[in-house]
Amino acid sequence: MKDSKSILLLVVSVLLILVSCALLWTWGYNFNNFAKDKQGTVFIVKDSTTATNATRDSLKKIYASTIENIGTLDSTWMHADSLKTDLDIKLSEFYKLRNEIAIILKNPAKKEDLDLAKQKIGELQKKVDQLRSKNTDVENENKRLYAVLQQLTNAQRQVLQQQPSAKSVVFENKEPTSNPTTSFSASDMRLLAMTVEGDKEQETYQALQADKFVGSFNVKNSAAFNSTEIVIVLLQPDNKVLQTSAWETGRFDTREGKKIYSCKVKFEYARGENKRLSFSLNSDKFQKGIYTMQLYYNGNLIGKMAKTLI
Repeated sequence: MKDSKSILLLVVSVLLILVSCALLWTWGYNFNNFAKDKQGTVFIVKDSTTATNATRDSLKKIYASTIENIGTLDSTWMHADSLKTDLDIKLSEFYKLRNEIAIILKNPAKKEDLDLAKQKIGELQKKVDQLRSKNTDVENENKRLYAVLQQLTNAQRQVLQQQPSAKSVVFENKEPTSNPTTSFSASDMRLLAMTVEGDKEQETYQALQADKFVGSFNVKNSAAFNSTEIVIVLLQPDNKVLQTSAWETGRFDTREGKKIYSCKVKFEYARGENKRLSFSLNSDKFQKGIYTMQLYYNGNLIGKMAKTLI
């Protein structure tokens, strides 16, 4: 009886050992497979991340190439008033789309985001092509307007050359020289509108391009004085006197009453001398129309002329 119990215990012990071994083997097998699966998954994620980064970098290059030269068109667009409204709308759409793409590519992106960025870059490229087409239209429009402007300028110059008498009227005093108010006469009067670019000055007939007026004239005296001054009044198209500053302008007496002058030219002379004098008047903005230059000596008008700006 005692031997039977010993055998039974031995058998049970062996069975427990076998079951334990089986459980340990199963657990080790499952753990090994789990570790391999996990390692494989890491490699897949790593490969996927690398591919995503490569795609994003590629899209960034395409995006940069698309907008690289777009800024060079801005100066042309800004000077095309007739097409500016349409261009402003297209530019607004372009910059909005560009900013959306930049936000997507700036941050770490998912595949779905990169697909969206790719789609938007395609749209951006189409808008760039549209803007380049519009830029060509703008350049052609600018050339056409410039040609028209040149024709108007040439026509105005021809009119001024053909009709000098309509542009200048010279008054010469014929009274006795003993009267000091009539001792001067003016002739060969000129009034030029000038465009100033750096150190260069060029004549213009366009009010928008004018930076200043340059005037010159000859005076001849019959008085025995050594020095005197000529008062200059430049009337604008609105009949107001052109004044450069409060320090250089003021009022003077004439036969018609007090008048505002634009500037004064003081000089020395010898009796009977024919002297060439000049002056310049600046302004921030010149009006279109007829300007009248008047020359006064001792309150008497000794000469005047007109100049037209278009």
